[in-house]
Amino acid sequence: MWNPVWMLLSGTLDDGTVTLRPIVPDDGPAVLDALSNDPSVARWTRVPWPYTRAHLEEFLHAVTVWHAGTSDLALGIVDHETQAFLGCIGLHRIGLSRSPRSAFLPDEVGYWVSKEARGRGVATSALQLLARFGLCDLGRPRLNLQTKVGNAPSAAVARRVGFRFVARVPATDVDDDDSDHDRFVLTAADLLDVEPSAVVSPSVP
Repeated sequence: MWNPVWMLLSGTLDDGTVTLRPIVPDDGPAVLDALSNDPSVARWTRVPWPYTRAHLEEFLHAVTVWHAGTSDLALGIVDHETQAFLGCIGLHRIGLSRSPRSAFLPDEVGYWVSKEARGRGVATSALQLLARFGLCDLGRPRLNLQTKVGNAPSAAVARRVGFRFVARVPATDVDDDDSDHDRFVLTAADLLDVEPSAVVSPSVP
């Protein structure tokens, strides 16, 4: 049965500033370099620290499983002009039901950008592209996003795209996380333009 997730697994999203494309094994060195040299990513995300080659191999294996089952999208953020690797963004647990007392939400977006690429609007561009794809092309009724309490830059990115703050969730309210989080949601009605924001371009062999 055809799944619209395949549209992006066999193509790209692009806004003229950044391109989103599926993570591939060749991205491994760039991912390892970024995450093993920057503890701030682990501080504000679920990325482990210190980040090792074993963590990378576990991630790449997970990506293979996710994409084969179309349960999650793991995408590289690359520069539109140079194709330089800038970070990762993902849409996780697509279409699944919410588990009570879990910090892991359905249709949840997460992202990180390498320290060299910060301050250039990269995360905002990437989130805008993926949010519109999730809402308009995949037809998800809402997207969830969480930031650890204190991560003001990531929360600002979410708000710029249109995500609305809905709740602060203490770690004591969930069974599978030890950090307090701020939760945000986005629906198609929250977007300024609910038309699909970018044509999914097929990959070039």
